[in-house]
Amino acid sequence: MTVLNKYPKQTKERNKVFFEKKDQELTNLDWTKWAGWYDTDGCFTVFLERIKGRKSNLHKVVKLSLKDRQPVELFSKTFETSLTYNEWKTITPEPYRKEYIANVYVARLKAEKAIWFTKNIFPYLIKQEKKDYAAKLLGYRPESKDFADWTTDEVIHYLATALEGDGYFECIPGKKTNSIRSQIKSSDAQYLSDIKYIANDKLGVISIFREKEIYKTRKGIKTKYDLGFYGSQKNLNNLSFFKSLVKDGVMTLDRKKQKVQEFVNQ
Repeated sequence: MTVLNKYPKQTKERNKVFFEKKDQELTNLDWTKWAGWYDTDGCFTVFLERIKGRKSNLHKVVKLSLKDRQPVELFSKTFETSLTYNEWKTITPEPYRKEYIANVYVARLKAEKAIWFTKNIFPYLIKQEKKDYAAKLLGYRPESKDFADWTTDEVIHYLATALEGDGYFECIPGKKTNSIRSQIKSSDAQYLSDIKYIANDKLGVISIFREKEIYKTRKGIKTKYDLGFYGSQKNLNNLSFFKSLVKDGVMTLDRKKQKVQEFVNQ
């Protein structure tokens, strides 16, 4: 493991200053943005460390790990936590089972910072599995924000990072103008159904939900689903949505943002 950007260890004094500063600085749009990342690629962990001859320590950790440096580095700088890099041999998930070298950038928040972060993003988490892990870390279950109360900007910021995390963007050349396709993939049908609902309800965005494939895992048979968003000059609601993604501070991954920008610029 290589440390690329190091911050001092937490202390009560440093945390007090940090929390006061960030509570003033960060808005609901920041929390929806990070909720999109944590519903897709983030991790909430609680584990007990047993040390011989000493009391056991309960550790609470939230982690963002990606092959792309940019979002993880932004997370590291925003929450003042060290950025690390690691690589190892691994195998792709079912059903592909291909060996490759994983290159991963990682940033973690621990203890008080992990609890503070989880409290703030919990209302905007949509995936039930991630809510369960987050509630376990907190020791209780906060209220989720009702979909009816989400603002359009909150939905846009959430969808931007969720699509960056478990989705892709592809420009499709046409005779006169290009169109764009974006899909988010998951084995959680309810999660994609919820995204489809809130995107249509708050933004008027039309999307296509479908069963993609069935595959075997060690835990049994699973089904992969995808939710597709398509943009063109004729589809005004979806066109407006893709234009909103390239506004400052919405997307966090330039290599995907550039594809959306290419479509918008035509």
